[in-house]
Amino acid sequence: MPETPRANYLIYAPAYDPDSGGSIFLHQLAHALTTLGEDAALWPWWEAPRPPLRKRLRRMLGKPMRMPQDPTLRTRVARPADLRSETVVVYPEVTLGNPLGAAHVARWLLYKPGLKDPYDFGPGEMFFRAGEMSDLPKITGGAQDLFLWRRNPVYRNENRPDRKGACYMLRKGHEKPRIPETEDAICVDGLSHEETAAVFNRCDTFYSYDEATFYSQYAAICGCDSVIVPGYFADRADWVAAHPIGRVGVAYGLNDLAHARATRDQVAPLLDAQEQAGLESAKAFVTRTQARHSSA
Repeated sequence: MPETPRANYLIYAPAYDPDSGGSIFLHQLAHALTTLGEDAALWPWWEAPRPPLRKRLRRMLGKPMRMPQDPTLRTRVARPADLRSETVVVYPEVTLGNPLGAAHVARWLLYKPGLKDPYDFGPGEMFFRAGEMSDLPKITGGAQDLFLWRRNPVYRNENRPDRKGACYMLRKGHEKPRIPETEDAICVDGLSHEETAAVFNRCDTFYSYDEATFYSQYAAICGCDSVIVPGYFADRADWVAAHPIGRVGVAYGLNDLAHARATRDQVAPLLDAQEQAGLESAKAFVTRTQARHSSA
């Protein structure tokens, strides 16, 4: 009886964008799987399985599709021949249906929107979650953890003596009412990592309307009082239960500042440990998807 070929992986992803958490996670997954010795590639989510004639001719010549990538990661862009019967395609939750017609689908839940349910999942999908708050247990039955983290070295505390003022970020919290503390503050949405790090080292306090962004940890590493603007959870305990990385160095509301300041020095070591834990979650992802594929 012929041996079942090992499944390869295609990650259905947008172009790399250093300001988009979803883009970062998907590209980091391709990097992590490659680092673990798996055959993994990025499939640009604007490339249809049957493209127009011009693109089809380019594919017939075996040329890979084009896609901006992070030069610091070990990633490659897929070729048409990479989509095979044994391929596991990883879709984020925002992708509707199964556009590549893959026989094996792993759905990665990166974020759960609060107001609208845009999901379109198919039968037999494997579910993974970036965190508890992104899971949909009524649908998934409880997704397996898959989270990836790589600390950006541009964020460090310059210990400047002239800190003053505040900065803030909206991102996924853009629908929240604004608080007075951010009225005259610097908005860091859309800035590069280098520009954001410079602002973090200039300001006393960072306010995040987004309750699930690593910028809260970056701000703390740079020496800011890092404050989450509450809204989605009843209190700090509920927020930390859904976002464990925030248990140190970050305040859930202004009344939590004493805790954030007292634990700020624990943020960097925690992120280092988180990076290793993320790699272990990628190993578990490989184990589960390969087992499902071999039993199909």
